[in-house]
Amino acid sequence: MTTALLAGVIALVVSLASQLVIRPILIHRSIVDTPNHRSMHVTPTIRGGGIGVAIAVAAGLGTAAVLLHSLPLWIVAAVAVLNAAIGAVEDVAGLPVRVRFGLQVVLGLVATWVLVVSMDATFWWIPLGIVALVAYTNIANFMDGLNGISSMHGTIVGGFYAALGAAAGLPGVTAAGLVVASAFLGFLPWNLAKRRMFLGDVGSYLLGGSLVAVAIYAAFSGISFVALIGPVLVYVADTGTTILARWRRGEALHEAHRSHVYQRLAAAGLGHLGATAVVSVSTVITGLLGVVVATAALPLQILAVIGIVVVLACYLLSPRLLATASRL
Repeated sequence: MTTALLAGVIALVVSLASQLVIRPILIHRSIVDTPNHRSMHVTPTIRGGGIGVAIAVAAGLGTAAVLLHSLPLWIVAAVAVLNAAIGAVEDVAGLPVRVRFGLQVVLGLVATWVLVVSMDATFWWIPLGIVALVAYTNIANFMDGLNGISSMHGTIVGGFYAALGAAAGLPGVTAAGLVVASAFLGFLPWNLAKRRMFLGDVGSYLLGGSLVAVAIYAAFSGISFVALIGPVLVYVADTGTTILARWRRGEALHEAHRSHVYQRLAAAGLGHLGATAVVSVSTVITGLLGVVVATAALPLQILAVIGIVVVLACYLLSPRLLATASRL
């Protein structure tokens, strides 16, 4: 636990302090997020703050890997940073969709294969690892549209994984989760400040890649897969239903839009912080219920599954419920 706490503190401090150096560089290079019809902001904003978060994740995981003599932690760090690097190139120069997709597939393949070999896991995890990395990287990117939403997601889900690791007596998993949580928490003040910064694709790719890498590492270490997916279900449900709805309407899926549940909540009057709070609270609840499903006896498991379905349904219907309430 001491190692995990030290690694977490390092990640937090580096994430907070690194922006003092990174922000002027981004301003000088005019790395700016210009509003479009998908955007929930109305003024150009500096993006690329995820670079500092990536450095923080690397510093924290590197510290834990050295102190715990853990090869898997080095692999988790590599996956997170390399996925962030793909996003950084997208921020600066742009990448065709096929190139981004191909690079993510290769990264998922290599990373999962190395973890499988180093941790003596079964090889059927490899295709699952590829799908998970590609899918959740893009889910995290799609959901990165409000002030604070990605930082809160990284903090909450990383915190869940740290708690699961601590409960199972797995210091490496505890450290990995705590580092991710601390690094994204450290960016939150910069994202919410008056002269705010955005994570950019480098940050959202880092978020997706780091959470998938920690989850795979945790699963290989013996933590229940069900408990690991609980806190990501809101993001998956929002993105999945949005893509399905747009496909059924015949819309081009690659075009920018504002039809995610979280975007509709913000536009309906909750604003950035209100919508982020709804997403975050829903994430905490599904995460806790996922732990119950993974650990409790059968009657409680059934109730917890029903609870997850109810929470997700309420979240997905929340824009309509809010609109109905406002008319009353």
